[in-house]
Amino acid sequence: MQKRVPGVVTSATVQSRELNAETVTSIATSFLKRIGHKGGLKPKRVSLEEETYTVEVEMKKLAAIVQVDSKTHEIKAYEIQPKGEEASSVSVSPKTLIMIFGVSAIVYVVFHFVFRMLGF
Repeated sequence: MQKRVPGVVTSATVQSRELNAETVTSIATSFLKRIGHKGGLKPKRVSLEEETYTVEVEMKKLAAIVQVDSKTHEIKAYEIQPKGEEASSVSVSPKTLIMIFGVSAIVYVVFHFVFRMLGF
């Protein structure tokens, strides 16, 4: 008796199937995980131009563009770059807001007592 290796049968089946947006997104995100970008992958857009799918994926502080060949299902190219600065400047963390409020409250209380002692 011979054992069949299920990985070989599965990969041959995947290669013969036509690609769609969901399959291409899965290929791109699994590729990004394999090269070290494990958490926070958010696929944003998939497009097909000629025979190349382009997948745009956002990460915490980076954005990736992965190109997949529609015939061979291989990664043709990828690019990882930092996100635009406009998104990071708009968001203020809750910890920062609490810190600013606390400092301003302390300054108010100190000035209140200083002016009271001086008779203002």
